[in-house]
Amino acid sequence: MKCDECGGPMTVEPNAVRRYDLGGLPHVELHGVEVMRCTACGSETIAIPRVAQLHRVLANRFVNQHRMLAPVEIRFLRKHIGLTGADFAQKMGVARETVSRWETGSNPIGALADRLLRMLVVHHEPSESYVVDDLLSELTDAPAPKKLLSVAIRNGGKSGWESESGRELAKA
Repeated sequence: MKCDECGGPMTVEPNAVRRYDLGGLPHVELHGVEVMRCTACGSETIAIPRVAQLHRVLANRFVNQHRMLAPVEIRFLRKHIGLTGADFAQKMGVARETVSRWETGSNPIGALADRLLRMLVVHHEPSESYVVDDLLSELTDAPAPKKLLSVAIRNGGKSGWESESGRELAKA
């Protein structure tokens, strides 16, 4: 095997340990990767098997940790669920600049936004018409009405719960 940079010979180091700088996560170590290194110029190429599975494992780990998300984790999770900065800002109900500040670390993410991001990741499905996406895209900053919603149990509980509009919400 020849080096893409200089054409020199490459050596292979199986089961190596490397930081996941390429994935934007310098605090993550990958164990068991194959590293090809040029003996002439020192250039390295890392073979990462099953990248999609790796990203699911990392996303799950970040979502389940007991501390606030780090800026690089916020960016990773946003990209993992396939959102641009603008789309993510819209779903989170913040300005695009706020997302940029979270991802660079110049402004920490708040606790509620941290939790909302985790919920987006947990409930993410690779579908273009996902219920959470639809719900979040229709949210506005309009004030809540004084009377929020009326529900009533009908027919002594035999008919289940109904909202004012008559749509059935849940069986009793």
